Order: sequence, then C-alpha cells, then structure tokens
Amino acid sequence: MNALERRLYGKYGWFQLGYNLLFVAFWYLANDGLAFWDDFTYLNFANSVNYNFFEITNNHFTSRVGMIYPVAWIIRWLGIDAFTITLYPFLCGLVLLNLLMWYGKRTQVWVGLIGGLFLVCDYHVLHFSTHLFPEMPMALCLFIALLCYDVVNRKEGDHRFLALLTALSLFVAFLIKTTIILAIPLFLFLFFNDRIRRGRNGSYWLITVTCLTFFMVLNLFHYYEIKGDAFYRFNNISTNHEPTVKTFFDKPWQETLKRLTYLPFLGFLKGGFFISFLLALPAIISLKKKDWRLEDPTKLWPVATFLLLASWWFMSTNWEYYSPMPTDTRHITFLIPLLILAGLHWWTELSLFKQVQARKWPFFLLLFLFLVPLYKINKANDRNFKDLEMLFSEIVLVEDQEEKKAKVFTDGLLSYGYPYFYDFKKSNFKYLWISEAELKTVSVGDKLLINRPFLNERYADFINYERLKAIIQERGWVMDCEGDADLLYCSIRH
Repeated sequence: MNALERRLYGKYGWFQLGYNLLFVAFWYLANDGLAFWDDFTYLNFANSVNYNFFEITNNHFTSRVGMIYPVAWIIRWLGIDAFTITLYPFLCGLVLLNLLMWYGKRTQVWVGLIGGLFLVCDYHVLHFSTHLFPEMPMALCLFIALLCYDVVNRKEGDHRFLALLTALSLFVAFLIKTTIILAIPLFLFLFFNDRIRRGRNGSYWLITVTCLTFFMVLNLFHYYEIKGDAFYRFNNISTNHEPTVKTFFDKPWQETLKRLTYLPFLGFLKGGFFISFLLALPAIISLKKKDWRLEDPTKLWPVATFLLLASWWFMSTNWEYYSPMPTDTRHITFLIPLLILAGLHWWTELSLFKQVQARKWPFFLLLFLFLVPLYKINKANDRNFKDLEMLFSEIVLVEDQEEKKAKVFTDGLLSYGYPYFYDFKKSNFKYLWISEAELKTVSVGDKLLINRPFLNERYADFINYERLKAIIQERGWVMDCEGDADLLYCSIRH
C-alpha cells in the first residue's frame, strides 16, 4: 500500500458515507412512481397479505414470497406511496453498496472506492432501486452468498456461520425469484473445485449443502401441503409460459439461433449495462487455466461472472421444452456488482494504473459516471406519475364519489393498477383497457383517462384510442376535458 492508498484508507469511511448519501439522494430524486405492471402487481399482492386474503395461485408472481412479504411489512407500518413501496429494493441496494465497500476495504482500497462509485452511478441499480422489481433483492442475496464463499476461500471468518449464511442467502433468493437457478452451475463448479481438485473447505460445503437441501425440502413439502404438488411452482411456470415478442420457443429456429449468438450483445447495449460489462470484459477474456483453481481469490469474480453469463446464455426457462431467456438485461442485474469487482481487480493490477495514481487527474474522468444518475433524474417525470396522482386526488376521485357506475376507458396499466390511487378502496367507476374493451359500449357519462406514456404501441393502444374518439364524434357527443395532450381526463357529454 503506497502513501496515497494509506491516506485514502484513512478517509475510507468518509467516502463510504458520501456514497451512501449520494445513493439516497439519487433514489429520492429519480423515483418516478409506479410505472410498470410489476410495480402494481407486487403492491397488490403485498397489500392483500396485510388484509389476509393473499394466496399462492397459478400466477407465478404469487410464489415470489421473498419479494411480497417484506413489502407487505413495510407498507403496513409506513403506509403506501411511491417511496415506501420501493423501500425494500432501495434498502437492498444500499446494503449491497456497503458490502461492496466493505469488501474493497479488506482487499484493495481502490476496488472499494471506484467500485462504490460505479455501483451508485449504475443505471440498472438505480432503476431497480426505484421500482418494485425483484432484481435488487436477488442481486443482494447472490452477492452475499459469493462474499461468504470468498471469505472462506481466503481462510478467514467462521466457516460454519458463513456456510449457514450462504445457504440462507441462496434460499431467500429462490423465494424471491426462480432465476437464481442460473447460479446452480456456478456453485457446482465451486464445490467441485474445492472438494475434488483442491481438497478444501469440506466442512463449509457439508453445512451449506445440508442446510440448503433442508430448506428446499421444506419448501417442496409446503407446496405439496397447500397445492398437492411439490413441484407446483416449477410446473406453474412451464404451464403459464406464454408467447410474447420477447420469447423464442414460439419463433422459427433462426430466431433462437440469433438469441444464442449475437442478440445478447445487442441487449448489453441497453440500460447502461455495457459500462460494467466493458469494465469486466478484459478480466473475463484473460482468464487462464490456473485461474480456475481460484488459488488467487480475486479470480472468483471473473469466473463467477463467466459461469453465470453462460448459464443465462443457454439455460431454458421451461423444463418441458427449450426456451432461452429474453435478452432483456434486467434478468441479469445481479451480475453488475460481480462485473465491477472482476473488472476493477484486473485494472488495478496494471502498471498503467500505478502511473495514473501518480498523476491523479485521470480520476476526474470518473465524474462522467454522474451523467447516468443525472439522466435518470431528468427522466423522472416522463411518465407523468406525479401529475397522475394529482389528477386523481383533485378530479377523478371527486367525480367518482359524485357519479355512479361510469366506465373509464384507459390504458392497460391504469385499468389494472388504478386501486393504488384509491388507497385500495372501492371505486364506483369501472376501469376498462381500450385495447380489450368493446369500444362501442361507450355512453354519455363515461370517462376517458389517457396518459400517453402508459399507452402501449405493441397492443395497438394508440389506434384504439383514436377509434374511441371517432366513435364519440360519430355519435355527436363532446368530450369535456381536463389536462393536456400528454395526460388527459375527459367526461363524455351530449
């Protein structure tokens, strides 16, 4: 450790505090409310837990109890708004940041300082910390499991406690989302490498495997007890695997070939994923045969990244037929902290990095990372959520109390998620999605609630909106409207 690193080590706690404050500020300023189907879905289930009518159904989201119950506990005590409902993924992101910083302090100060900045400024991390998605909780669980193994591999810490924590983390990740099965090849490799090749960590693996098996068997018995099928969750996913624009099992084989070759690379360009991917790419492609033995503990991160990426690339999401995962990188958000550690360990070992340390000014280039959260903050109201909340509180809810049994023609998201704006109380209005409703049933006294950013071109929302307006005009009715072209609320009058 040179003089500069010693000084930074002494001020490490201040950097960590600063990153935490930045993360809190970014989360608060970038929060754009409930903007996706997943937000409303998890919130509906969490709310139903608090009113004791939640049950596991053939909607596979209901099996993600590791996602639903923590949200239910939070909103029970803090109420429901755009911030409280995202407190769970936000706290997971905050813990993840501090664990990464802790890892950097005990291994390589630059890895912690630069890695913390990369994580705070990562688009995926920020996006999924401000929305009710399982990506951040699952990323935290997987990182904890790998961090436990890293400590054991370095021959530090109590291996019995770390084994229990590894098993718990992986099991909780499974309760959050079954995508964690992508980690099976990775942990099988770690087990094989330790027990067969190196003859190490036998007690750690015995406790980990025993505890994880116990947890999983209990879970299977639970499903057998309530559903009569121990593998209900897996069968349910297979049964309800529906074709969409993102699936490949329903497409010609040429599309599947594209998915297994170049389409993932195009997916990496979205959502800023390419930043952490390019950072780690030299570490991944420079892996040597000896590195796979993990005698150098820092090689855990590129090895883990490679195996997880390979699992995602080829593994099927359905056990009845081959169906590779969509190329949407949100499904591999859990790779981001691994990519950061893999890349930074590689870069900080270069002689070039030592030259950069001496000059110092190149580190100011890292400030360009702040463009990512600034962009996210700037886009925070693009979906008009705050304006939508105000529209409901000032006009829609008032009219709902005054008028009876009116139909509200709106987008798919609001037709499904409107209970949030009513605090989950009963509505006199009937909300209908313009792309599923029989538009000719529109009548005087009905409403139009159009939030353009919520309209979905894939389902012909824009076309059906114009059709509905044409029907109203043909019948000689008028639309008495509030708002603007972007967010419009209309009452249909004679």
